[in-house]
Amino acid sequence: MVEILTKPKKNAADFIDALFIFADDYLRPEIQKVIDYENLTWQIVDLAKFSETEFNLETIGTAVIDAESITDSNQEKWLEIIELLDRANIPTVLYGNTDNINIDKFEMLNIIEKNSARQIIPVIKISNVYRKKIIDIKNNNSDVSAKDNHAEHLETQLKMAGAVQRDFLPQTLPDSDKFKWAITFMPADWVSGDIYDITRLDEQHIGFYLSDAVGHSMPAALLTMFLKQAILMRQTIGNEYKIFSPLEVIDNLNEKMFAQHLSGCQFATSCYCLLNTQTLNLSYCRAGHPYPILIRKNNPPQQLQTRGSLLGVFDNAPFEQASVQLQSGDKLLLYSDGAEPFIGAVDDNQSFRFDSRFLDITGLPVSQLKSEFESLIRQDKNSAERDDITLIALEIL
Repeated sequence: MVEILTKPKKNAADFIDALFIFADDYLRPEIQKVIDYENLTWQIVDLAKFSETEFNLETIGTAVIDAESITDSNQEKWLEIIELLDRANIPTVLYGNTDNINIDKFEMLNIIEKNSARQIIPVIKISNVYRKKIIDIKNNNSDVSAKDNHAEHLETQLKMAGAVQRDFLPQTLPDSDKFKWAITFMPADWVSGDIYDITRLDEQHIGFYLSDAVGHSMPAALLTMFLKQAILMRQTIGNEYKIFSPLEVIDNLNEKMFAQHLSGCQFATSCYCLLNTQTLNLSYCRAGHPYPILIRKNNPPQQLQTRGSLLGVFDNAPFEQASVQLQSGDKLLLYSDGAEPFIGAVDDNQSFRFDSRFLDITGLPVSQLKSEFESLIRQDKNSAERDDITLIALEIL
């Protein structure tokens, strides 16, 4: 039995943050430097010894493969390894570019361009959060190990990923005597490319957002977890704290997205809002996301338009922050693009026209609006082709 090369030495049963699989057993100094700086545990094995090495797959967090070592002559061997990792629900990163692997064939596979070793760190950290939750769910579900059929295995994999995603969503909403929240969260499949949060930042501020990963299935789900971890609403230093403005939140998120250079599912949209619960002033900033909608009594619904491109496309992309003074009776809606067909569409004059069915329910309290909106979706004849749908509704009482 070939012993896996280990730095630092650790017990076989311990969790490995990163397993590096290269064509040799040499870890590049620039990679080892950032891995050790972050105090991550790691192991390395070369391609030739992989099949001779006995692994406890449940101890592996993320696998990192040197993509540039994949050649026509060893492609079949690499495909066997990637398929093994994929079936074991282990997030796998191709470090560097290769035309020899079709990443769309695998649910757990992503690419990081070989520009900076530091790009590996956040991917490993986010993937490991996902991985540990998957292991926990699997250990509490004895039926999972009994599923040998590939289709059943894939369904089980996606179900577990969906359960992980829901763990990242807020379990309670910060309702009060001044405002009420309602949420619609309807993934098109077991996993969703949508992620949202509503968080009380201090006694008079609530931050909330909706983000939508461009892509599908597991890569999109993994990107939503990156977005969840990357969005910074508040920072505490010592006894002081700073609440970031919507523009600062979106600027920072775009910078982090751009730095990753993730392939396959590398872009996202987002809208972030900051509510002052005392003054009811709402500031907001969006990046490629559908415009928020303001519903005010005795007025037609209004799109709150601001400038902002997709996240992760351009470095130092320009985004615009705006604000609106809310008042009693107002409702504010954030939604993902999957919900847009049920809200309205752009007409021949390039003007957005609200759907009459949507207009019929805008006067309802948000709890009823949510229920009626979900009824519209369920009644849709093209429901099998729909995208992920998320709606955040805020009502000022």
